[in-house]
Amino acid sequence: MSNNDEQKKPAAAPKKKKPAGSPTSKRPAKPAKADNPPKKKKKKTEAVLHHSPEGHTGGKQETTDLWHLSVERIREASERERKKINSSNQQFLYFLLKLFLVLMILGSAIMFLTWKVLENYEKSTPNGAMSAYVHLLQADNYDKIYENSTVIFTQFNEKEPYVEYLKSIYEGVDLKKAVFSKKAYSNDTFLYYDMIVDKQRISTLELIYNEEAKQWNVRTVIDARNFYIEVFGDAQVYVNGIRLNENYITERNVSSDAYSNLFDLNQAPLVTRYHIDNLVGVPTVTTQDDTKYSIVKDALADRFYIGDQPNGAMEEIMRTRIRDTAMTYAKYISEDTRFSDLQQYLYRRTDYYKAISSFVNRYFSTHDSYRFDNMHISDLISYGEDVGFTGTISFDYVVTIEGEKSQTYSNTYQMTFLNVNGKWLCSNLVIANQTQPEAKTETE
Repeated sequence: MSNNDEQKKPAAAPKKKKPAGSPTSKRPAKPAKADNPPKKKKKKTEAVLHHSPEGHTGGKQETTDLWHLSVERIREASERERKKINSSNQQFLYFLLKLFLVLMILGSAIMFLTWKVLENYEKSTPNGAMSAYVHLLQADNYDKIYENSTVIFTQFNEKEPYVEYLKSIYEGVDLKKAVFSKKAYSNDTFLYYDMIVDKQRISTLELIYNEEAKQWNVRTVIDARNFYIEVFGDAQVYVNGIRLNENYITERNVSSDAYSNLFDLNQAPLVTRYHIDNLVGVPTVTTQDDTKYSIVKDALADRFYIGDQPNGAMEEIMRTRIRDTAMTYAKYISEDTRFSDLQQYLYRRTDYYKAISSFVNRYFSTHDSYRFDNMHISDLISYGEDVGFTGTISFDYVVTIEGEKSQTYSNTYQMTFLNVNGKWLCSNLVIANQTQPEAKTETE
């Protein structure tokens, strides 16, 4: 290096002297490591406060706000997720509830259908049908019993007397012990069984198979009343408002039972005979025209007669003949006239004539006089102007004893007449009612 170069080199700046007492003034410098460069000391970041235009504080405050915002977003996300989970759980619970309800309904329907199938099957057998009938009796469900009796059977009975009749049979009976014994006269259409409890017959049951319902219908056979209805002519018959069809006709063109005591039944008028059973009491019998036809019940038997209603001259003939015959008969049995006086009114070829001709009356007391009071003729029925008729007469026969005491006999006769060679003769006389005499003292 030349002197010029040395002259051009600037002089070194004087070293600053460290103040006395400096700790590094006496510490020797550490030798630098060859491989590891010296670490730079991290500068502490100083929080610089500044104000945003909105007046928020930056720095740490901003970092805190961001943290809170993140936490809030996480919380909202968690809440949404929780609600989503709860909604899913609720939907699942609703699904389970609906499934449970559907299964319950389906199960109930299956059980109901199964019960109906079993019930129908039970009713499809005679024993099952009778058992069901007994269950109704045990439950006192007489309304249902009466209703069932009208399904396949023709029920002529009114409800109230029918129920009372059934109660008179079954109340107080231990029906749990009921067994059934088939009657010998059963057939393919009608089955009959005796209901037996403790070896005693309680009733007879009648069964008819209902093809439409595919089951047996049961009713109790009423032992009380069976009626025959005899129709002269073409009258239509109604029993308690129900018309009888041809199924109830038992015989056609047969002699009327009103003339059953004739020696020659060929003289009797011909009728169509109906039969109805299972009746508790006396039914109401009508026709399609009650102004044209007369309906008369037999005084002694469960039988009705239906024929023409008389009028005009024929009615007057009937009334006169009934009155004269009845008065003569009353005087004969009270020994106020002779049998020869009665004979002119009677048809001799009858069982009635045979019985009355040998009649000896020991009933009437000896008396001085007699009279007829309160005479009334009713129930006139004609079997044709030249055939026969029936009528009923009622009256009081009053006899007086020694002019002071009297006895009154109230009588009702039902009388049947037959036209024999142009003469109306009594073929039968039935005493429908005769009361015991009422005694009293005659006063002026």
